[in-house]
Amino acid sequence: MSGKGTPAPYDFRLKNVLTMSGSGHKFGESICGTGWVVFRQREGLASHVATTVTYLGGSSDSLTLNFSRPASGPYVQFYKLLRLGQEGYMNKVENQMGVTSYLRHFLSNLKHPSGKPRFQILDGGDTCCLPVVAARLNPELNLHYDDIDLQHCLSESHWYVSGYSLGFENPMNDKFEKLCNDVNETTTMFRIVVKSNLTRNLAENLAGNIEKILSVLDDLDAGYESIHSRLAGLAVKDEEDISIQDLREFSDSIGELPSRGLNKSLKSQFIQQSFRKKKQKRSSILAQNIC
Repeated sequence: MSGKGTPAPYDFRLKNVLTMSGSGHKFGESICGTGWVVFRQREGLASHVATTVTYLGGSSDSLTLNFSRPASGPYVQFYKLLRLGQEGYMNKVENQMGVTSYLRHFLSNLKHPSGKPRFQILDGGDTCCLPVVAARLNPELNLHYDDIDLQHCLSESHWYVSGYSLGFENPMNDKFEKLCNDVNETTTMFRIVVKSNLTRNLAENLAGNIEKILSVLDDLDAGYESIHSRLAGLAVKDEEDISIQDLREFSDSIGELPSRGLNKSLKSQFIQQSFRKKKQKRSSILAQNIC
């Protein structure tokens, strides 16, 4: 980014900023696994990160997190820095921000049949932010599916949009708790990372798939509940508080009770089994695999 319109400093000009980091493989055009961090001063480095070793008759600092890493990432990153330069990176990021803005405005303007917005935008808008769209399905719609269901349906069109739960398992008390004060434990969201290979044409294809999949999800029975939500509902409860009725209702809905560590493939099998048992006709996009 050019830095134009930046509202306030967000670098070492702030006394509490000790480090600045970036993703070399997402936005730096390097290979996967490349990332970098800049420390304000040597004192800010923890002893297990900055290790001094004796090498070839002298002392050398090793600043890698696990002491030994391949050199291909830094080599590619350094080449791209030399090849593109500041102007090249500015042009690249401005193009990414344009595609990001298109997707953000598409999601903002998409309406539910009720007339309400489909999505709630969670990021900072079109300026002074990363080329990332963060959003969630509008909670005012009280939909019977969530952002994780949307993620899995989009994967059937070969689009991977990362869905996240805004709850976490607190290691201090082993309870499933909310991550933010203004949402509950079962709230979900998603993000779209706009890298330089996500062109405007591809973004339009993604937008079309989102619109198509939403209409399919809307056509599900009113009694449908997402498997993700059912799992989260059980996870919120302490194990001793889960009643036989909870288990019976969950078992009736999908055929049998899965473990908490349900992966995508297994979850898909449960959905398919549910479809076969109920013998319900669904749209082909869902019949293939709702998860």
